[in-house]
Amino acid sequence: MGEMTTRERFRRTLNFQPVDRLPTYEWVSYWDKTLERWKSEGLPQHLWEHGDVARYFGLDVVNMMWVSPRMMMADEEEYVHDIVSYEKRKKQFYPQDPLESVWQIAGGRWEPVTKATATRWAEQQAAGDAVILMCLEGYFWYPRTLLGIERHLFSFYDLPDLLRQINIDLAKFNLRAIERITEMVTPDLAVVAEDMSYNHGPMLSKQHFDQFMAPYYRQTTAKLKEYDILCMVDSDGNIMSCASWFLDAGVVGFEPLERQAGVDIVELRQRYPDIRIIGAYDKMVMPKGEAAMRAEFERILPVMRQGGYIPSVDHQTPPGVSLDNYRIYLRLLREYCAQAARS
Repeated sequence: MGEMTTRERFRRTLNFQPVDRLPTYEWVSYWDKTLERWKSEGLPQHLWEHGDVARYFGLDVVNMMWVSPRMMMADEEEYVHDIVSYEKRKKQFYPQDPLESVWQIAGGRWEPVTKATATRWAEQQAAGDAVILMCLEGYFWYPRTLLGIERHLFSFYDLPDLLRQINIDLAKFNLRAIERITEMVTPDLAVVAEDMSYNHGPMLSKQHFDQFMAPYYRQTTAKLKEYDILCMVDSDGNIMSCASWFLDAGVVGFEPLERQAGVDIVELRQRYPDIRIIGAYDKMVMPKGEAAMRAEFERILPVMRQGGYIPSVDHQTPPGVSLDNYRIYLRLLREYCAQAARS
């Protein structure tokens, strides 16, 4: 089998097809605190943008565009309190052209994705040198940014009409964003930011998911399917008990699948043989040296061999990881990604 391009390898892996090696990614943008430590240990000072850092380390490149109708509220005074305050401010939340709300993270800082940036990414994608990820805000995540954590959790009971209206509007915005972005470039994958679980499972019931979230997921996944774009969900915490809720709504997989939250990808793949997986490598072993890192790769190797899985740190590499230890991790990542493809 000849050497594949970054994009070809990525798409074939997620479609359970043979590859020359598994993709090697730092999937989530590098933590600014981690980059600051590494720069004190020898990382070039000018590196901030995710793709540039990945290229420096010899990793495959993913360019992520984050579609956010409204960034996180600054304080309690800015939160929406009821349907009246929401309707009054709705025009602030959803720009007429969704391209005004497309961002990237560079070294912990939000920066707009300009037309020039999108063109550069499209050229890299066309050459096969990089993949493009589109991140949409989800139907648990986004209402929380408008309402605040506590009010959002109570809104399923106290403000159901408001919660439903927010998600109706968000779904319309996301569908428009998909249409506008695909006029410029077709992302290789869409990920919905959700973060609706903690270490004991989801923060809402299946009944509430079916009532307030599932209809809008079905609209979103159907639109993405029109463009042949797979849809995955990013949720911190333990998604073992709620994975099927999303799968039934058209989602095909999950990331980052945090080990310390109790996620077991071997069991997850046994339950759902077609599930796509990104992440799942326990970041907590990375400061402990090569033996601990190798043992973690041995844990996930059986799933790596099955396909449909791109191994990566199960969230951002933490600042407790030295540059030397990160280089050990990368060496092992390459070794096991090659080994899994040969198996």
